[in-house]
Formats: sequence, C-alpha cells, structure tokens
Amino acid sequence: MNLKQFLIPFFFGFIGIFAFSPFSIKPLIILSYSYLIRELVYRENSSLKKIIFWSFGHWGFGMSWLIVSVYYYGETSILISLIIFLLLILILTTFFSLPLSILRFRLFSRNNASQHIELLYISSILILSELSRYYLLNGVPWLIPGSVFLDTNTQYIYSIFGVAAGSMLIYLFASLIALYWGRNKNISYIIFLSSLILFIPVTLEKIEDRRDIYVSIIQPSSDPFLKYKNGYKNEIEQNILNLVERTSPKSEIVVLPEAELPYSMQSKDFTNFIKKIDTSNKEFISGVWSYKDEYLYNALININTSESYNKMHLVPFGEYIPFISSLRGIISFFDMPMSNVKHGNKNQQNIAIFQDKTINFAPLICFDIAFSNTVRKSNKSSYFMINISNDTWFGKSIGPYHHLDITRVRAIENNKWIIRSTNDGFSAIITNNGTIVDIIEKGITGVINSGINIEKERSLYNIYGYFIPYLLSILIIVISAIMFKCRKIHS
Repeated sequence: MNLKQFLIPFFFGFIGIFAFSPFSIKPLIILSYSYLIRELVYRENSSLKKIIFWSFGHWGFGMSWLIVSVYYYGETSILISLIIFLLLILILTTFFSLPLSILRFRLFSRNNASQHIELLYISSILILSELSRYYLLNGVPWLIPGSVFLDTNTQYIYSIFGVAAGSMLIYLFASLIALYWGRNKNISYIIFLSSLILFIPVTLEKIEDRRDIYVSIIQPSSDPFLKYKNGYKNEIEQNILNLVERTSPKSEIVVLPEAELPYSMQSKDFTNFIKKIDTSNKEFISGVWSYKDEYLYNALININTSESYNKMHLVPFGEYIPFISSLRGIISFFDMPMSNVKHGNKNQQNIAIFQDKTINFAPLICFDIAFSNTVRKSNKSSYFMINISNDTWFGKSIGPYHHLDITRVRAIENNKWIIRSTNDGFSAIITNNGTIVDIIEKGITGVINSGINIEKERSLYNIYGYFIPYLLSILIIVISAIMFKCRKIHS
C-alpha cells in the first residue's frame, strides 16, 4: 500500500472532526461519511485497510483528549497515556469497522431503482453500528454525526426522534453522494449542495425574563496537579468559600462541580467543610468522592438532605480500566488509583430539592450526559437536569467543546433546562432548546448567578426514545434481506 492510499482515507476521516465544535464546519461530516460509504459499497477494488485508516483519522483526532484524561487521572507518564490512547483507538476502529464491513455484501441489484432503495439499507446498518458505541467498553458514544445539527433548524428533530434521527439524515445524504461519486460527479455536487439546507442556522424566539428557580453555578478552576497534594486542601476550600460569598442572595440552589473536594463525604474533612457553609437559605449540590463497601464512587450529593447519586458511566481508561479484574496484579500499571472507581447502580432515583420535596432534578455526572438513554430515563419525571463535570482532564483539547455540545443535545431531546457546573469550564445554563443563556469560559474562575425555568411537558423522544429510528432500521435490514433472498430464488 502506497502513501497516497493511506493519506486519502485518513484525510477524509480527519476532516469529519471539523464538523464538530469548536470548528463547526458542519457539512464536512457528510463529505467524510460519503467517502467511507463509497469505499465500503461502491468501490470494487476497495480494501478494509482504507476503512481502518479512515477510522484512525476520525477517532485519532476526535478522541485525543483521552491522553490528557489518563495523564491527569491515572497519574501515568505521557508515554503510557499515549499507549493507552492508541489501544483504545485500535479497539474503536476494529469494532467500528467490523459492523460496517457488512455493507461490502451487496443485497441489491445494480439498477437505479434498487440502488436507491439500498440507501435506506446502508443508513440502517450505520445507525445500528452507531448504537453499538453506547455499549462498547461500557460505552464510548462520542462523535455522533447527528449532533452537528446543533444551532440549525434541523436540531428540532432531536425532541422527536433523538440525535439518531439526525445521524440518519447524515447517512442518507452521504450514501446518495457516494452512489453518484464515481458515475456522475456533477450530480454528487448537486446532492451535496442540496444537503446544505439541513444546516440553515436556527432562529430562536426570545427567552422570557421569567425564571422559576434562581441558581448559582461555581467554577473554581482548581489546579488538577495540586489538588491532592498536602496542604492544597485548605486553598481549595477557601477558594470555594470565597466563590460562595459571590452567589446571589436570590439563589435557591448553589452547584459545585464534579469531585472538586479532595476527600470523601465520609471523612471528617468533609463534615468540617460543610459546617463552614450557610445552608439555611440555599440548597448546595456538590460533587464528592464516596467510599462504600470498600469501593470508591464518584458521587453527587445534596448537602442539605444528604441524598446522593453515584456516577454510572465511567470514562474508559480514565476512571476505570476495562477487564481490570483479569489484569490487576499481572502488571503494576493496572493497580493505579483510578482503577478502583465503581459504577453506580442503574436504578438510582432523582434527587429532591427544597423542604417540601415536590421538585426533583435528574443528576448526571460528566460522562453520564453522553448516554442518551440514561439521560432519557432519568428525565421521565424530573423538572430539570444538573450536570456536574471535571473537564480539567480534557486539558486544552477539543474535548470540552464536544462535551458541552452533547449536553445541549440532551437538553433538546428531553425538553429540559440544564444547570452545568465544571471545574474549569464550560459551566453554563442551557435552555430546553439548547440555547446557552449564561456561560463561564474555559480556564476562568467565576460564578454564574441566573435562573432556570421548569418544563413539565415531556418531549416525544423522552417518551419513546430511539424506538422508532432503531425499529425502522431493523425492519429495513430484515426486508432488504428478504428481498435479496427472493431475488436469488427467482433468478
């Protein structure tokens, strides 16, 4: 394989990343997947090696934040972090490429009518391949194509069918372009230009000044390298107390980020710290470590009521190591601190606020927000969401931008406002239509004093989830297989 054969698929995988924030050159995602589909389906001499190179270009750049994650949390060297990163990309590439290889087995004849029907079959396979990413290595649902429709009129599809419907549109247009790529480039250009209608910027109505609940969001921007050093605890506590003093007297809820305090909620340090906070007029929500039954949990707690929630979705190789039970003790590296973190129970309840406990919110910690079905289930009876995160482990990568956009997608899908508190950004208040009304930029220490509205009405997506797009995809694949079988019998 010559250098050109490597660089071209890598390039098309790579440019797809520029469709996401902070670049937001959204139509590039269609071009990226057009190349992928063309190589899989419409090139007779194509090789799966090209698909692997496409995946490395896509995942390699898009998941580069993992290096920083392992470095910060795992207390490892840059070299070890790089090795783990390459291992994860290899796993993602392998599992992503294998389902897509099914597309190499053509089910339809080469007449125009059959090939246009085949577009639905191709899109359905890609949708189900996308679904698998929610479960691989406990889930790595990153770089979902449909999320690029944020800030366009097409984003309204999220509240009906979820982000999967957005991905389906991407795959359909990409398949159509791939179909004509080699036979009539002028038509493929026209199709691409036609797809631009999907990316027309959204025109939002003015948000009412009314607010149902007033909140304060604290962004401390603590140094992750010093956080657990002797003596730095006092500096963290004092910084938080100073920021609490800057919260508005009107605020009813104060939110602190994920795992900001360098000790567990069972410790005397935690007990002593909360005594320094006046909780008489405000409810304090904070991230904190929690030890239970010899396991370490990443938790969110309502300090006023002691109700807590344990993070369900841990970052692979960042907070836990896949297959750790088999690897621990064999290699010393796998005994590192982060490998002790335990997944929270999937049946956890929402957390109530205020004395009458008539209002509750859906608690979501960091990576939890990336899992659409988890968020949907937690919002069946919630009034709003609180998402806390420690995005310092993204470093200066593109990760924080992607994480923020994922959060905005969840807000639209579930028709709920979101309060988001992170250690060093982006902390924000996000409306039920995904609009950011208040934000603290990355690396800034500060406080948001604002408010949210309660939305009791459930979206269609929140009621039915991805049932319709996934069921439709399965039906299309089954019908396609039946049609193929019948055609072979009659030929």
